[in-house]
Amino acid sequence: MIKQKKYKEQYSLLKKEYDAVYKDIMVNGYDSSGPYTKKLENQLKKITGRKYVFATISGTSAIFAGIYALDLFNKKVAVGSYNYSACVSPYQTLCKPVYFDCDHNTLINIEKIPKDCDALMLVNYYGNIVDYDKVRSKFKGKIITDCSQSLGAKYKGRQDGFFGDVSIFAFGGNKPIGTRGFTGAIATDNKKIAHKIDCALNQGKAGERRDITIETQGFRGSGQEFQCGLVHVGLKRYKQWQSKRKNIAKRVIKQLEHLPIRFIGPDKHCESSYYKIPVEVKNRDKFIAFMKKNGVDARHTYIDNWSKEWGTGKDMPMAERLTRHTVDLPLSPFFTEAEVNKIINTVKQYFPVG
Repeated sequence: MIKQKKYKEQYSLLKKEYDAVYKDIMVNGYDSSGPYTKKLENQLKKITGRKYVFATISGTSAIFAGIYALDLFNKKVAVGSYNYSACVSPYQTLCKPVYFDCDHNTLINIEKIPKDCDALMLVNYYGNIVDYDKVRSKFKGKIITDCSQSLGAKYKGRQDGFFGDVSIFAFGGNKPIGTRGFTGAIATDNKKIAHKIDCALNQGKAGERRDITIETQGFRGSGQEFQCGLVHVGLKRYKQWQSKRKNIAKRVIKQLEHLPIRFIGPDKHCESSYYKIPVEVKNRDKFIAFMKKNGVDARHTYIDNWSKEWGTGKDMPMAERLTRHTVDLPLSPFFTEAEVNKIINTVKQYFPVG
């Protein structure tokens, strides 16, 4: 089976560095907010240009920290109805989400952003970036930008991660730069927001200092050394791995674009990070079953239309369409030539000749 990610190959390539991180942490007793946390934070500052970056336990905890720092409790937040649950649940829990439809490439439909909301949550799915300039012209409230899948992508020539009051990152095993387990990060350019993030992630006390009075509500959310160390090692190669993913994705698309299948891609303002190879296909479940039967780990993307599940039930035609028909084809910088050929040929075999 050609899996979505090749964990053994990644470990084999980086074994010496991964093992050195583990040994250093175990020998020196690092737990959280240590040298590897700082390395990760500094790498993200360099990539995104942000002034302040905080490593977190997960991408979801980064979103929660953003809600705390921007004071969005019980406030209206515009959230895309086509979405991954981790990008929805924090708002459903602490805020008043107002769901709206997506565009045909799974990103938010900028023309349909609700105008009466205090904040907007936008997600750059599949490494493709929302048109930030259009967003800013349409929406004047606070913005949380999820760049978990677009790390390494560029908006009008600029590395992603710079836009919004805060930007969010996740480094789970299936992300462009993954770890075994979960970790994340949150970034901002605003000193006051940064301080509130620090407090939120450290149980109400900046830096989790025990010698100061608690300032705010908070939770255990700061980065963990082992996970940060693994991501730190991977981030050294993010440009190299992205280049390989790009070459593979473009080859697959070129070989298959004549078939009755629609590839979901970036607009002209964006240079994608090629997180995965997303496609829209008529009979999604049948296609996935065929691919898996023939050794290719094609997967469902997001199957929940949140307006229907947790919202008012307002019709979201594009979200409904995409939750029924989108599929992820596997993509890894560690794929061999033979594996790429197998993915291409298996898709071709699914569709009848003529």
